[in-house]
Amino acid sequence: MIQRYDEVEGRYIDSVLLMQITRDLEKEKGVSKAAVMTGSRANLEVMRNIGFEPPSGVKDTSVIIAVEADSDEAAKAAIDKAFDLMDRRTQEASAASMTLDDVGTAIGKSDLPVVFISTPGEHVKEVASKALDAGAHVHIFSSNVPLETEVMLKRKGHEKGLLVMGPDAGTTILNGKGLGFANAVRRGDVGIVGSSGTGIQELSVLLHKGGLGVSAAIGVGSADLSAEIDGITTKDAVAILKDSRYLFVIAKKPDEKVRREIVDMMKDIPSSFISLGESGEATTGKTYQTGYIDDAVAHALRELGMKPFPAAQKPPRADLNGRRLLRGFFVGGSICYQAQAILARKGTKVHSNAPADKAYTLPPDWKDLSVCIDTGAEEYVVGKPHPMIDPKARNAMVVEESKRPEVAVILIDVVLGFGSAQDLLEGLEGLAKGPIIIASICGTDDDKQGYAKVRAGLEKIGALVFDSAGQAAEYAGDLMKGASG
Repeated sequence: MIQRYDEVEGRYIDSVLLMQITRDLEKEKGVSKAAVMTGSRANLEVMRNIGFEPPSGVKDTSVIIAVEADSDEAAKAAIDKAFDLMDRRTQEASAASMTLDDVGTAIGKSDLPVVFISTPGEHVKEVASKALDAGAHVHIFSSNVPLETEVMLKRKGHEKGLLVMGPDAGTTILNGKGLGFANAVRRGDVGIVGSSGTGIQELSVLLHKGGLGVSAAIGVGSADLSAEIDGITTKDAVAILKDSRYLFVIAKKPDEKVRREIVDMMKDIPSSFISLGESGEATTGKTYQTGYIDDAVAHALRELGMKPFPAAQKPPRADLNGRRLLRGFFVGGSICYQAQAILARKGTKVHSNAPADKAYTLPPDWKDLSVCIDTGAEEYVVGKPHPMIDPKARNAMVVEESKRPEVAVILIDVVLGFGSAQDLLEGLEGLAKGPIIIASICGTDDDKQGYAKVRAGLEKIGALVFDSAGQAAEYAGDLMKGASG
């Protein structure tokens, strides 16, 4: 195999677009693998980990193109294709382009200015600080931002009356527009604040299906409700959305003190606080507390006098034919987390790379265990796009495990919407007969992929399809009660 490299200096392209370009290159004839990334130290290490040897002296402000192909001609053609794709992205953005120095003068009196940041983590401090100084809110999609930088930025934003959404904020919806990954949901008067990207997506979609609409969904970043960050953005967002008809806060492993302080802010508002995966429920004033998204939506619908969300029409109990293992492969980390709790409640303990219970951390050899795997976690996306952007790697895992005679149930999520791939079922055609395939769809008919089309595609390959991830996990848990061993 031949490897070729090229460095593009002085040119910034969003990391999500670079991942899409990587995916396009890997479809080229003769190309076995590709990577198109900024030349940061961390990204160069990623390239080495997947088998590339990038040249020395690459600038961290450059874009590095790496291609492995079966011939020099194929490698060169792929690099030419990368330049062509980068040129196209630049041309598409040029009409609306501006620098950070332009932001302050571009903001009108009635504007809601937001700067979306998707740079390598080490550059976030400078870029976000400039945006805040210009009077803009910031949505930081980037991850790997030092905790001290996050604290500094959020304190600065709070002092200026500006929201710092993120780092690691996957989903936000403002004025009906999605930032990061988001679904096409009805606009309305329900507010959402969340440290969980796919949790926000699942929640907003279920509200849409229940007849409600979202005024704003503010992603605060995965660490915001930690003791170190002290819920700075969550508290600011709750204050902004306090006049909502109903308010949700959704979090994963919140610090107990921070949770109490936020619930105290919410208690006079019709609201729910969802701490994903936690057992039990409680009510503080007007705030319902639960660990499950479906329960919170059902409570809101009752409180608002809406029709209840329809219960799942469960198919009849299937014969597992002596099979005993469950495989959960998720693109949504929050959906994976919630599934573990539901399965445990049903009597099936699963190991995971993102464990709800650390006693069930995924070991290196997990082939003889029931598992729920977050395929969007760092170890599965090294040098590759997130599975919501490119589902092939996740779907290949599903196909491979379907061939194992011990596997009884395979549980998957399919997340539609802005940012997700157009063909989310790519690569699932080779599923083996035997395991029961259970799928949930997070999406609406207005999403670009089309809910009905995706559902039909899943049913064509034999999957049992549910409208919520919670319902899918409940049914999988019920099925596993009949598993042997």
